[in-house]
Amino acid sequence: MANNAKIALLCAYTLASARRYAEAEALILSDGELAKTTEAMDLLARIRTEQGDIAEARRLWQEIQSLHPEHQPSRLALRNLGRTPCVVPWKALCLLLAPFCLLAGIVIASIVTYTPRPVPPVTMEWPALPTGAQLATLAPYKGNVTRVALSSAFFSDPKRTAQREILTQLLASALNLKPSDIFLGEAPEGFPADALRVELTLQ
Repeated sequence: MANNAKIALLCAYTLASARRYAEAEALILSDGELAKTTEAMDLLARIRTEQGDIAEARRLWQEIQSLHPEHQPSRLALRNLGRTPCVVPWKALCLLLAPFCLLAGIVIASIVTYTPRPVPPVTMEWPALPTGAQLATLAPYKGNVTRVALSSAFFSDPKRTAQREILTQLLASALNLKPSDIFLGEAPEGFPADALRVELTLQ
């Protein structure tokens, strides 16, 4: 059994022990190879017993015995089926997978503690207000940008407020953003008066 299947089976045992039988069964049956294993069939049989479906539990254990006559848990379960109510030894079953508990913990810990590296911003510089062709170069970033910073001395003149608003609308439309996600900053020292720097913060 592959490690992924063993981890899935351990999760199914944990769900079953919490009486979340439907979720445990769905997890097992989502993997065709896992569902055919002796361990998964045995767990399904025990779930069926808990649900009161004794006939299906018996069928599963009998199938295990026909494939693996040496499988003692299914043999004992069949022997005790019908004598007294079956108590599912969840803790004991989980101990069968003890070697993989550590592996599951490592995998989960690595997922929880994983911190993706920040994506560096994309910077573009235009000699003046952008043309349609220059705006078209933003197309690959559409939907992947969270913030835009504009840097230009051009907009320092209050008479150019309308032009700034138009450019803001154009950039918002091109990048699928709200106009409020586009911020105006100061131009770098020595930056040409009419030039425009656009910095895209990516997701």
